Amino acid sequence: MTKPLTLLLSGLFAALCWTAADMLLVGFVQSPEQYPLFSHTLASALGDDVDLAVLMLAGSPQRLFWGVLPATFSLPFYLASAFGVRRLLRGKAAGAVLSLLSAGYALSPLGHAGFYYMGISAQTLLHSPPEAYPMLLAQFRAFHAMLAVHWFASVGLLAAGWLVLLVLLVQTVRGQTVLPRASVWANPLPVGAVVAGVCSLFPQSAAAACIGGATFNIAQAVFFASAWYCLYSNYQHQKEHR
Repeated sequence: MTKPLTLLLSGLFAALCWTAADMLLVGFVQSPEQYPLFSHTLASALGDDVDLAVLMLAGSPQRLFWGVLPATFSLPFYLASAFGVRRLLRGKAAGAVLSLLSAGYALSPLGHAGFYYMGISAQTLLHSPPEAYPMLLAQFRAFHAMLAVHWFASVGLLAAGWLVLLVLLVQTVRGQTVLPRASVWANPLPVGAVVAGVCSLFPQSAAAACIGGATFNIAQAVFFASAWYCLYSNYQHQKEHR
């Protein structure tokens, strides 16, 4: 029993590290109108990337730097936690969840760190002479392409893994796991939907921007904390009745 507890605790630690990293790296209110260079002068060249280009302009290079490190160096704990999640499932779904979450976590560092390079590139563009725009725009697009490949692959795999965890949700309702039925509401899917929905109601709030930027990892933190507490309580109950 202690091994699953440790694995789930690893997930909680990683989720908190990634939450802090998300808040530092992308926890900003998007304000394109404050940067006419991007919203007007370069709008046609940037296309749909205007909001992304201005997202991190308000952050200092030091803040963006520290928005990467907690995530990349805590990745091993996320990878370990995938084995803890596997212990919560029965049948073929367990192996599917382990594979999907492990692959998604493994690809996530570059998908996360890519925002740093795009932020620094946009800041450089903001303070450069017009003759440097074409070269810097090409660099920005190249960074975006690299980020997009890894971000979509990582998020897609992780989302698929948590979708498979719907099996866990059904099993919990039917009382077929060690988790109590009430823990169904700590599943990352409903938690993430609630967090994202509430934050969307406050588009100009800095606090909502920070929390909203870390929605996925906050949802995972709630899940790992709930699962750990449930398993720990069950373990203590078993010890008392031996």
